[in-house]
Amino acid sequence: MNNKLPLELKNLVNKVVGLLGGVIEEEAGSSVYKKVEKIRKEMILYRTSSASKKDEILETLYLRLDKENKNDKHQIAHSYTLMLELINACEAAYRTYSLKKKGSITCVERQQNTMVYVLTAHPTEARTPENIELFSRIQNVLIRILNNTEEEAYLQSIIKHNLKLAWLIPITRHESPEVLDEAKHLFSIIMRADIFDTILRADRDLGNVRIRTWVGGDKDGHPGVDEKVMLDCLNASRFYFVNFLTKILSELKKDIDLIGNEELKRNLAILEFSISNITSISSNDGERLNGLKGSLKKLIESYVTLVGMQSPRLFKIESILKLFPGLVIPIELREDSEIIEQALSSDTPIAIERMLRKLAFISKGTNIRNYAQGMIISMCCSFKDVQNAIKLVKKSVGNISLPIIPLFETAQALEDSPEIVNQMIANKQYLSCVKNKWNNRLEVMLGYSDSSKGMGVLPSRVAIAKTLRNLDMIITKASITPVFFHGSGGSIDRGGGSIKDQTAWWPKSALNIYKATIQGEMVERNFNSSEVTLSGINKILENFQRAKTKKGAIKIDKAVEEFSSCIKDHYVEKIEDEKFFSMIEKATPYSYLKVLRLGSRPSKRSKSTTFDFSSIRAIPWILCWTQTRLLFPTWWGVGHAWTSCKVNKTQSAALKKSYKESYIFSSYVRSLGFTLSKVDLSVFKLYLKKSTLAESEQDRIYNEIRKEFLRSVDFVKEITGQKNILWHKPWLAESIQLRSSMIHPLNILQIQGNKNGDLDLVRKTVAGISSGMMTTG
Repeated sequence: MNNKLPLELKNLVNKVVGLLGGVIEEEAGSSVYKKVEKIRKEMILYRTSSASKKDEILETLYLRLDKENKNDKHQIAHSYTLMLELINACEAAYRTYSLKKKGSITCVERQQNTMVYVLTAHPTEARTPENIELFSRIQNVLIRILNNTEEEAYLQSIIKHNLKLAWLIPITRHESPEVLDEAKHLFSIIMRADIFDTILRADRDLGNVRIRTWVGGDKDGHPGVDEKVMLDCLNASRFYFVNFLTKILSELKKDIDLIGNEELKRNLAILEFSISNITSISSNDGERLNGLKGSLKKLIESYVTLVGMQSPRLFKIESILKLFPGLVIPIELREDSEIIEQALSSDTPIAIERMLRKLAFISKGTNIRNYAQGMIISMCCSFKDVQNAIKLVKKSVGNISLPIIPLFETAQALEDSPEIVNQMIANKQYLSCVKNKWNNRLEVMLGYSDSSKGMGVLPSRVAIAKTLRNLDMIITKASITPVFFHGSGGSIDRGGGSIKDQTAWWPKSALNIYKATIQGEMVERNFNSSEVTLSGINKILENFQRAKTKKGAIKIDKAVEEFSSCIKDHYVEKIEDEKFFSMIEKATPYSYLKVLRLGSRPSKRSKSTTFDFSSIRAIPWILCWTQTRLLFPTWWGVGHAWTSCKVNKTQSAALKKSYKESYIFSSYVRSLGFTLSKVDLSVFKLYLKKSTLAESEQDRIYNEIRKEFLRSVDFVKEITGQKNILWHKPWLAESIQLRSSMIHPLNILQIQGNKNGDLDLVRKTVAGISSGMMTTG
């Protein structure tokens, strides 16, 4: 195990941060550069300071920055945000470089398991497309530098030029991105030529790889989604497919011109016309696609007859149509169970019904699932919710070829899910759809974000693990293939983490068909390069291999259940405390998220102006804890539960044994150590101190949080027997330490921006802190 960050990476960061320093001095002037540099040196000192000294450093910097004029504050924020993005680009470049050094990733034989990536939108779309493009360019140049080219000085000049451009353009959007903007952002990543070719290759050589998206289909609580937006998003991906096919045919034309065969030329011209006929999706698009496929088949037959073998270019088109038979990234529809019920009695069709009708309209002549893969019932609480969705789909589409997928996302829904699924299987209409229309697959979706929000991370994981176990037994007993759709985010608080830790406690069936959401920032990270994309797929394949050796049902130790229950009680008690809500409103960014325009979706589920926990969306909830550097939901209640557990030696011994034997518990403990490593209590203390809370209340809250945090750290050390809470990844501990203090100036400027009503400054710091923490929400 490597105990330190690679020297090559450290050197690379030092070089390019030096280049950024030159840009700051040239563009902002010597005065601003000196201020930025002075802060940087103070933040290096911060790393090795005592707790009291850290408080003093932050307070001194706060007072100094508070005296700066508005323009200088913005330039300092711009400087540190660009620096953190630059560090991320270096790390991503080094990851690609190191994977290249290891060589191509392949499997001995192609596996028949299926991986389904469902791309979703995220507040990271608040970054401007220009900013994202520039740092993508920089990353590509950094890879070339790592390859030890002899033209490093020239390559550094290219990076400096791009940094100058980055200095001149806004980092964040000033207007809310539309749903279509989010779709275009995702497609610009996943359908980049090298990434798209890698996905085709992985599907051909490794295992079944499928790409889906929620963007354009996720209507749940989103006023910006309707049938027009849905069609616009489908057309956004169709644009890429038409371009791909056009480029392939232009190369094929060269081959055919070499041969000079008139029949091939005629058949090629017919195929070219068929492609020109599907550039925009409209009525009966499915029938036109059938015509395209017929033209392709005819061209392939004539080519094989003449040449004696298949054209690689035509084979590629066949592969594209196999993965994407609708020549779009298929969407997943989602709507709240209450709205679905309302749609059945509404005098005029509401948005979700109009969306379903539009899908039926465009898919005529082919399978609707070429465009949409399922109808997800958000906040599904009963079998009646499933029946309502069946009725709505049948009413709108004319049949039930679109799978109906319940989403269990609250503690109560997870607990009730076995009974609901039993009723689904017992229902003849639903069972007939499963057997005859949905490939004998029964799909359920599990929500990590809302369950974690409502009861804490470990209780959420335990509840989901129990649900997986129970549903797996129920569904497989009925001779049906279960498909578990994991609605997890990139952060630990929302089900994220390494693939190994995420899936270690899943049943075999959940790994045979791997389906999970991947959100904005994680799309960028997971599909960063061909090498990174293949590496991620390979990790899932490794888990498929491990799944083959799994025997029996998932076991959850009684000690873990009792420990988790204790955490849940303490966590729920806290989030139900009115004083806690007051602190959130006054000392975290949550109260002004709605005006920052970070994403197309509202920050709350309801129109209520009061602070109502049930209306809070999971992403903004986690975002405010990430921004304040507290990461509250992952660890709150852990220290309390451990202190209670230690009183009884039998209980504590049982829990230590569970850590060694329980996949779910050991993976959580590792994730917990990672999260605690990223917490900075001095920064959170500053948010409290600069809030409008009474000083006595500030002290009470801080002391309570500090006590629980320290007890949680003790838990990790004592349960693992390790002195370092990131013992398993010491290089990561070093990475966190080096980057963490460089985020602090942005926290200070965020507090001041909020106090002064400078939303542009707040928006810029949100983006910068997110880059530094490598997660938003």
